[in-house]
Amino acid sequence: MESLKDLLGCQCHAHAHWGRELAEGPHKGDKTPAYTFPWAKTQYAEDRPLWPTSQSLDLVLNIDGEELTGSNTIAFRVLHPEVTSFCFDAADLHIHDVQLNGKAVKFSVGEKTTLVHADGTLKRGDAGELKITYSCQRPKAGLYFIKPDEKYPKRPVQVWSQGQDDDSRYWFPSFDEPRIKCSMDMRVEVPAGYVATSNGALQNSSRGGKTWTFHWKTQVAIPSYLITLTVGKFAEIRDDWRGKPVTYLCEKGREDEAKLSFGKTPKMMDLFSKVTGTDYPYEKYAQIAAAEFIFGGMENTSATTQTDLTLHPYEVEEDFTSDDLVAHELAHQWFGDLVTCKTWSHGWLNEGWATFMETVFKEQDLGQDETHYYRFEELNLYMGEDRGLYRRPLVSNFYADPGEVWDRHIYQKGALVLNMLRAEVGEEDFWSGVKNYLNTHSGGVAETVDFQRALENSSGRPLQWFFDQWVFKGGFPELKASVEWDSKSKTAKFTLGQTQAVTDLTPQFKISSEVEFFFTDGTSHKLPVVLNQKEQTFCVPLKEKPSYCRFDSGNKILKTMEWNVPMDMAKEQLSKDKDVVGKIWAMKALAKNGSKEGVEILVDRLKHDEFWAVRAEAALALGEARSEDALRALIAALKEEKRSKARSRICSALGEYRDPRAADALIEILHHDKNLFVRSSAAGALGKTKSDKAFEELKSALKEKTWNDYLAAQCYSGLRQLRDARALDLFLAGAAYGAPRMSRVAATSALGEYGLDKKEITEFLKDLLEDPFSRVRFAAADALLKRKDPSAVSRLDDVGHRIIDGHFKAAAFRASRKLMDSLDKPVELIELRESLDKIKEENRKLRDRVQLLEDKP
Repeated sequence: MESLKDLLGCQCHAHAHWGRELAEGPHKGDKTPAYTFPWAKTQYAEDRPLWPTSQSLDLVLNIDGEELTGSNTIAFRVLHPEVTSFCFDAADLHIHDVQLNGKAVKFSVGEKTTLVHADGTLKRGDAGELKITYSCQRPKAGLYFIKPDEKYPKRPVQVWSQGQDDDSRYWFPSFDEPRIKCSMDMRVEVPAGYVATSNGALQNSSRGGKTWTFHWKTQVAIPSYLITLTVGKFAEIRDDWRGKPVTYLCEKGREDEAKLSFGKTPKMMDLFSKVTGTDYPYEKYAQIAAAEFIFGGMENTSATTQTDLTLHPYEVEEDFTSDDLVAHELAHQWFGDLVTCKTWSHGWLNEGWATFMETVFKEQDLGQDETHYYRFEELNLYMGEDRGLYRRPLVSNFYADPGEVWDRHIYQKGALVLNMLRAEVGEEDFWSGVKNYLNTHSGGVAETVDFQRALENSSGRPLQWFFDQWVFKGGFPELKASVEWDSKSKTAKFTLGQTQAVTDLTPQFKISSEVEFFFTDGTSHKLPVVLNQKEQTFCVPLKEKPSYCRFDSGNKILKTMEWNVPMDMAKEQLSKDKDVVGKIWAMKALAKNGSKEGVEILVDRLKHDEFWAVRAEAALALGEARSEDALRALIAALKEEKRSKARSRICSALGEYRDPRAADALIEILHHDKNLFVRSSAAGALGKTKSDKAFEELKSALKEKTWNDYLAAQCYSGLRQLRDARALDLFLAGAAYGAPRMSRVAATSALGEYGLDKKEITEFLKDLLEDPFSRVRFAAADALLKRKDPSAVSRLDDVGHRIIDGHFKAAAFRASRKLMDSLDKPVELIELRESLDKIKEENRKLRDRVQLLEDKP
């Protein structure tokens, strides 16, 4: 699964900048807000007396009535010595009938589970069959009906499922845990004209009369959360991989966009099969572009659901790619599907791997520079969360809801940890261990220790120290490095220290890397470096003074680094280093220096560096410099730069200047540049200049229709930065239901900073907490936090307790608690609120237990 925030943030770069700002601030240490909530508890796998071996769904879908009727027949074996009653998972389902081994039995329906009274005693080793007949209408979760309405008359008619974390129980009865995997088949009847896709191979289909039927079946065991159903009037684009069907489904008329967005899939399947030593394991691979999908993508086994927001025309391909999302979800077919995390606390084995494999494909497809820079951006995204929200270990089974687990720690940090492991044990042993891990646990489940053991067996090295500090602890090393040259002794003194606060959560890290010294004749001297204390100095005899040096080639260590080197060495490194992140560290050293010579060196890189990302970083550094020379250089570069991604960053840098020349340059780009993303960056930056011209220019551009409403969204961002009261009405109109869908998010977010004296805006945002569009809900929670209105606390808590989506539940509760903290309430009042919240949550869970206990014979 990849979140929509990741999809639009990383690939459009706006969110990456947010992460960078936070990453460069000081960490709060033990004062970092708690990861979870007062009612959190240690989570363990449930004790199940029965174990499913297969399940067969027979369904009828009524799209007009938003209703599903049918049955699930589950074959099982008995695990406990004697079983007289047991539960299956079902939430808000109308259970019509339960049959055990062909005979109707009594059952009692609870809030999320149903208790079955076995007729007689089931004994360990027995095989049996459970058939549950049921129906559900307008499910609260799990299955979503997308249809036109008065405000959005062009919406397509689609139905799609989303089971992670434990939402499958809202559309079919099952044993809904990630560790429980079994084979599955689905027969589904839909209205004529609609195509239904599910997991596995298509056994047969009937496409005549008023209804069409489809029968899908899997061979490999899968958990309930990965069972999928998508229904729509889709066009199908056919491809193949080694004779297996590879298909892309989208709304008719968007076939060319689907080919562009998903077309590299077979190439990725080749690469992932090769590096893992495990061929793609399923009968087919389908990708379905679903309207209003609540995440970026979901890796349902052999049939990934993708957001239709990733479909894009060729004109934006230079700036927006679906490759990262496609690679991410495809990688899950190995990591998450073939081998599934045993419990959600080990979710990094799913998401860290999928994020890491994005970069594995990028290495082959675009090369090392692009890959290293991509990892650098991933690092900043993770650090934004670590420093701005909370710090936690990668593996933790202490949480209130599994939705809290899916964060930047297990995605971005997890991927970076895997990259470090690859460097630590070596390429050959790493991939050999991966092959053994997949083969050993194929079709089953795994915990972190299973992966650790696989790598230890392949490398012959003990790795407990690595997993202890990087997986079971939190944080990262904050390094300070310096280089000095002693001409008398011809010795370079390299000093490396860790400056992070060491706590129970954050350790003093053991770091293995290298420092390399480069000379004018093109040769170099490399020194292995192992740091396992707070600070260490390495004295290195060299043949002559090095022209520059580099630490941690390829930026393998997850870290921040203060790079203190002499000006001449920084200049040489920026000019000659072949390592893109090495150049970035040198650039930061120059920006910190702030001298006229430093600005001149940055200007030189802005003009002449071969790699667009270095030119982009130079532009951002010149934005921070805020000098006359830097301003002139940025305006000139805006006209000369050919690469749109670099031009976008130049626009962002110009936003740092309160100067009419910067504003005029941005206005020119906003109206006349041919690239959507460059124009959008100009819109966002224009508001920061505070120009008198900005309001009317942005208001005018706001009306233009663009791909995914992207320009309008950035216009709202620019207007928010402008702090002009006239923008309030524009935000209200732009956030209202019925306004362009994607730009609604930016307009909603802006309302957190406008009309702070107007209670009606707070009430408007409270209502948006339950908006049909998930991204608007997240933006509303964030906006209410920014407004610091005490009345929002109770509404955020209420929605958090009622809503099913664990991801938004966590966002609502986190906003509520941060809002209380910002209001400086007495400790006693905060503790009282937390106690009441805990009681409310426990009462919800007790209702189900009490009912089931009362119904037991």
